[in-house]
Amino acid sequence: MDMSPAWLLLGLVVAIFIVGGLAFAFLADRRRNEDVSNDTERLDPDPTSPPSDPSDRHGG
Repeated sequence: MDMSPAWLLLGLVVAIFIVGGLAFAFLADRRRNEDVSNDTERLDPDPTSPPSDPSDRHGG
């Protein structure tokens, strides 16, 4: 089996593409998690909404 430099270069490019995509997804997810954790609006219930019934968890 001939392992020419072109195949090695192609493999390296593919590996860099995969690792770069994983790193980008990881960083984007961390940024989104930080945005969500600092969002105080999601923690405060809407005072105008009716109280929720804990026995109705599946929506009917």
